[in-house]
Amino acid sequence: MPMTALSRSILYAVTVLIWGSTWYAIEMQLGVVNPVVSIAHRFALAGLVVLLGLILSGRFRPIARRHQKFLFLQGLLLFSGNYIFIYSGTASLPSGLVSVVFSMMVITNMLAGRIFLALPLSWHVGFSGLVGMVGIGVIFAPEIQAFTLKDESLNAMILCFIGTCLASLGNIVAARNMRERLAPLQSNMVGMLYGAASLYAVSLVMGYPIILDWSVEYLGSLLYLSLVGSVAAFWFYVTLIGEVGPSKASYIALLTPIVALTISALLEGYQWTLYATIGTVLVLGGNYLAMGRN
Repeated sequence: MPMTALSRSILYAVTVLIWGSTWYAIEMQLGVVNPVVSIAHRFALAGLVVLLGLILSGRFRPIARRHQKFLFLQGLLLFSGNYIFIYSGTASLPSGLVSVVFSMMVITNMLAGRIFLALPLSWHVGFSGLVGMVGIGVIFAPEIQAFTLKDESLNAMILCFIGTCLASLGNIVAARNMRERLAPLQSNMVGMLYGAASLYAVSLVMGYPIILDWSVEYLGSLLYLSLVGSVAAFWFYVTLIGEVGPSKASYIALLTPIVALTISALLEGYQWTLYATIGTVLVLGGNYLAMGRN
């Protein structure tokens, strides 16, 4: 049964709030454990928790072999590859610029949907996305003004853009799996386990120690990122892809930086500026234009 507009709006808002808060949790992951290993831990734990829950509730159903290659692709694109590129770029770029690059997923999702799923191109969705992207650019205008096209910075931006493109392709694969009526929770679980296995393999090849940081901060953030930021948020997000399509679902990428800045203001002393206020209005306006039409 199709979801109501109110249900979609609630799902959309909850996903934005969760992913906006994960940036703060990710900061607690940095230090002892290599980021690639931490991401692997995150999705391995998330996948295993969902698997256990499905088995205990009697809802686990084997997925046909013909779908496995697409689930592996979803895991490779959405739960591993995109994170590697974006984390690598983040090491050399301000978070604001990373947000601007990642907000381009609104456009890349629309183009990928057209190419791979024959979804119609919509000037309305494209214009709304551009308004939102301008808003993100205004919020982080001081960081953008300080940006120079040095080799290191340019390479980092390219890495972030590649990560954004991989995430878009992962969204398209997820949309395909939804069209095949695969349960979002179970398909995400399989994809997460595939993604975690890929990241552990990369860690072994690169010589990253597969270890845990036993501090309360690290373990607490790992649980939050796994259970809330991955199990719940990706379940909601993939469901939204099936309901409103990958283009409209990707508007979440425009709103999460605003939530992250609000949390930073509450917990880290971030001061709102005129740039941030104007940019926020533009982002909210773009989302209103996008979600206000079916």
